[in-house]
Amino acid sequence: MPTKRKYNKWFVLAVLSIALFMINLDITIVNIALPAIMDDFKASLADIEWVVNVYILGFAVTLITLGRLGDIFGRKRLFIIGLIVFTISSFFCGVSQSIEMLIISRVFQALGGAAMMPTTLALINVAFKDGGRGQAMGIWGAVSGAASALGPIVGGLLVHHLSWGYIFLVNIPLGIIAIILGLIIIEESKEHLVSRYIDFPGIIAATVALFSLTFALIEGQKFGWSSPLIISLFIVSLLGFAAFILIEKRSKLPLIDLKLFTNRSFSAGNVLNALLMFSLMGILFLLVLFLEIVLGFSAIKTGLVILPMPLAVLLIAPFAGKFADKKTSRWILATGMAIIGISIFLLSHLSLDTTWQSLIFPLTLSGIGMGLVMAPVSTVIMAAAPLEKSGAASGIMSTTRQIGSFLGIGVLGAVLQTHLIGYVKTALNNSAILTEEMKNIIINTMGKGGFSSGVDLSGIPEEFQAEIMRMFFSGFAESLNTAMQVAVLFCIIGIISAFLISNKSNEVKKT
Repeated sequence: MPTKRKYNKWFVLAVLSIALFMINLDITIVNIALPAIMDDFKASLADIEWVVNVYILGFAVTLITLGRLGDIFGRKRLFIIGLIVFTISSFFCGVSQSIEMLIISRVFQALGGAAMMPTTLALINVAFKDGGRGQAMGIWGAVSGAASALGPIVGGLLVHHLSWGYIFLVNIPLGIIAIILGLIIIEESKEHLVSRYIDFPGIIAATVALFSLTFALIEGQKFGWSSPLIISLFIVSLLGFAAFILIEKRSKLPLIDLKLFTNRSFSAGNVLNALLMFSLMGILFLLVLFLEIVLGFSAIKTGLVILPMPLAVLLIAPFAGKFADKKTSRWILATGMAIIGISIFLLSHLSLDTTWQSLIFPLTLSGIGMGLVMAPVSTVIMAAAPLEKSGAASGIMSTTRQIGSFLGIGVLGAVLQTHLIGYVKTALNNSAILTEEMKNIIINTMGKGGFSSGVDLSGIPEEFQAEIMRMFFSGFAESLNTAMQVAVLFCIIGIISAFLISNKSNEVKKT
């Protein structure tokens, strides 16, 4: 029987990099297209938050479990399945005919991405077991950063010259190439002695808790923050998290090893990790809406304006990781969070007269701060865990990153919606030229979330429409500033977390 040809490990890395590029590109590329999607489907702000958050939520809930399934049933097998699911769901995202179809397709896209992400690292480990692993991991990180940096530009070009659907359809040729090459080049690997037990009770509890919290934050304005539904969801979320902790303590093979959190540095590092992504994703989400909807920037112009942030991260992160050791990490991390806080504070003075030139400095500054935190916080988290639990620590780190991302969008989006409704209602009450019928039309329009070029103001005389939109956009800018100021408070918590990191590593005893 002929033996299977063994391909060069760098070919394996190339295939894995294609998949990794797709996953990370899809995180930042979507933000640029959100206003166009809103216009097309006449979607609400809550709807558009779901487009982003179901993807992140799907990652957060399934990442660790799917990584374990790869160890049990074969990493190549799960990687290829993930690629197929991601590619097919990207097609359905691109041709979606409704906001509901897009959101459902994004759920499957998240599952495909979550199947691929942990297996890429595991397959690199196997392929480079004889040397070159550090260089391969460096390339893996660079591909991740490059995809995030290119997302705004690629997204802007596709939306501007084609349509928003192509931000998803661009994955199809890349996915097909990666599937074919992956089947040919990558060798199968699995852990034959690994336990086949899957912590399904833990998965269910975490899913219920995270979904309930996300739903309450996104839909709170629509149903009312004091409504029985929203209050019940917050209670269910709290009970879900409590149940998850109890389940994990008693599980023979827990989804998350809670003993790792007895290490102060590990706990503080993960809090900081979540707060970093809270700031990054929350601010990016809201800023894109402001630039395209309020200031009327094109998608490509928005991408170019935002570009300094990911570029600064890409340039600073490698140097921060290189110079951060266990004695200086807390200072580098605290400085980074302070810089992020200052940059967000500078961004909290937006108005209808804001120019793109005035945004370059704070966005570059925020990228520098994020670059100072991103690599060192990963080093702190991994160094705080015993070597034999490095896989579990990596999974927790990835999960807290996703949790921080969707909380950033959910919490800051909730602040924006609540403040905006209050602003517009006050402005309407002070208006002497609008009738009660006109005011009701505006409130109903806001209830549906419409505030883009697709706003239905057909029931309002044309001479009033421009002034109403200006009032709305002014309220949006003021509300966004409030959300930014809330984000600054979270950055301060991040600074405190940085100083809780110990100068000593590996405080957890090996078990």
